[in-house]
Amino acid sequence: MKRYAWKTALLSLAAAAVMTGCGGGSSSSTSVSGYDVTVERGPVLGATVTDSVGQAAQEVGGGHYRFANSPAYPLYASGGVIDVNRDGVISAGDVENRLTLISSEGYAVTLVNSVAANAQIRDWLKATFGLSDSQIDNGTPSTDKTIAAISDELYAYMLENGVFDPTQISLETMESLQTRIQDRIAQYTAAAESTAQLEAQLVQQLAAENRVRLLTPDDIARMQTAQTAQSVATAPATVTLTVEQKSTIAYMWNEEKLAKDIYFALNAVYPNRSLENIAANSETQHEATMQSFAQKYDVNVFNLTDYSGGYDEAGMNALAPGEYTIPAIKSLYDTLYAKGTQSAQDALEVGCMVEVTDINDLNERIAEASDVPDLVQAFEFLRNGSYNHYWSFDAALKAMGVSEGCCVVGPEYCKTTEEYPANNGASNGGGTGAGYGPPQR
Repeated sequence: MKRYAWKTALLSLAAAAVMTGCGGGSSSSTSVSGYDVTVERGPVLGATVTDSVGQAAQEVGGGHYRFANSPAYPLYASGGVIDVNRDGVISAGDVENRLTLISSEGYAVTLVNSVAANAQIRDWLKATFGLSDSQIDNGTPSTDKTIAAISDELYAYMLENGVFDPTQISLETMESLQTRIQDRIAQYTAAAESTAQLEAQLVQQLAAENRVRLLTPDDIARMQTAQTAQSVATAPATVTLTVEQKSTIAYMWNEEKLAKDIYFALNAVYPNRSLENIAANSETQHEATMQSFAQKYDVNVFNLTDYSGGYDEAGMNALAPGEYTIPAIKSLYDTLYAKGTQSAQDALEVGCMVEVTDINDLNERIAEASDVPDLVQAFEFLRNGSYNHYWSFDAALKAMGVSEGCCVVGPEYCKTTEEYPANNGASNGGGTGAGYGPPQR
C-alpha cells in the first residue's frame, strides 16, 4: 500500500464578476483587466478560486481575485486563511478557512450568499430581515453590518455543529436561528466598532471555546515552507526526466489524490477533526505540489506506458473522488473505504495506515530521485507532513480511548518519535490537524 493524498479545499468564497471600472469595492477608478472577485468571511487570503468550468482566478491582494475571462457561475473558492486583523497578510492570530461557499450570482460570496443558493432561504432572508437581492448577492461583511451579523451568527452555528458546507443548511435551521440573528443585527447596528472589530471579537470568543484555532508562528512557518515547495514545483525544468521518474510523478499525484479523497469520505461518515483538517489543509498543498510537477515536466498521468502526450490538466481535474488513473490505487481506495467505514476507530486506523505507507513510499521515491533536486525537496516536504499527520491520528485514537494509538493497527504501524519526528516547524509539510503533539513511546 502506498501514499495517496490529493488536493482539496473546503471553500470560502466571496465572488464578484467586475467589469471595467468596477473594482469590487476598491476606491480606484482605474479600469481593470479581467473580472475581479472578493473572498470574504473576513477576507480570505491564499484561497483557490475557480468558476464552474475550472477557470482559476489569480490572487490580487486583500481577499480579491481576478479571472482573466468572464467567469461561468457558480463560483467557488477553496482553502485559504481568514485574515482576522485585516492587515492583508497571513499572520499569527488569523484562522485557517474550513468553510465551503458557493456563489450562484452577484459580486460577493459570503455565508449569506451561500445559504441563499436555496431559493426558500433567499426569500426568507428578504422577508425576515428586509434584505434585497442586491444585498444578498453583492454585500460583504466589510460593507454591510446586517450581512456581517448574519454571517457571524451562521459562522458560530456552523462551528458549534461541525457543519462546513453552508449549502447544507436548511430553511428550518435558519428559522431556528432567527432570534439569535436578530439579536446580533441589533448589536452590530448599535455598535460603535467596525464590522472588522466585531468579527475579531467573535473569533476570539470562538477560540476561547476551542471552536477555532488561531494560527501560531509555527503555523506561519509551515505555510511559508509550503509556498517554497510550490515555488520549486513551478520553477522552470532544468533536467530531462527518465520514464521511471515520470512514473513517480504520476503515481505520487494519484496517491496524493487518494489521501484527500479517503479522509474526506471517512470524515463524512465519522466526523473527526484530524480527518477533516488534514484533508482540507495539508493534503490540498500536497496534491497541488505534485500536479505542478506533472505540469512542469509535461507528464501525462493517463498514459501509463511512457507518460508522453502532454500534461492534461482538464482530465486530472475532472476525475471524481475515488477515481484514479492507476487501477491499483482505485482498488486500494475501495479497500480502505471498506475498512474505514466500519467504525470511527477504523476510520482513524486508516489514517495511521495511510501515513506509514506514505512515508515508506516517500523514502523510496527520495532515493530514486536523487539526481533531481527539486523532486527530492518536494518529497521531503510531503514526508515531513506525513510525520505530523501520523501523530495526529495516533493522538485522536488515544483521545477516543484506544490506549495503543496507531500501534493498535499492528507492529508495522507502531512508531516512535525517533523514527517519526513531529512538529517540524518550518520544515513540515502540514500541521497535525488537531493541535496534538506526539507522545513518547
